Amino acid sequence: MSQVDRLDTFSHRLRNARMLQGWTQKDLAVASNLSQSAIGNYESGQRRQPSSGALIKLTRALCVNPMWLSTGEGPMLSADSACGAGGIPVPAAWPFETVSYATYARLSSQEKRQIEQVLAAYIKARGE
Repeated sequence: MSQVDRLDTFSHRLRNARMLQGWTQKDLAVASNLSQSAIGNYESGQRRQPSSGALIKLTRALCVNPMWLSTGEGPMLSADSACGAGGIPVPAAWPFETVSYATYARLSSQEKRQIEQVLAAYIKARGE
């Protein structure tokens, strides 16, 4: 069994949920508004359990059930339809290989709108 398949500790569940999103620790840090070192410490087991505030941030960013992430009990996936950082749903997997989610998240709202417009125009030009 690989480390990503183990779900017996908080650190294993956190790492598994992050990897299912296709995220790096940095991506999760940006999405949850926690530091990358905190994510690394949780995943390595140096920090056993997050504070309640950090747990909420992690579960919202990862769209997982807080009870599952904390204890391993209950369903993994959250029923919260507005999960994600800032109440914005996070994609199940980041679709771009050469641009990380963390890099995208640092763009201004205007830059994000411009990218969306370019992508929409490209898709429209392809006839889809």
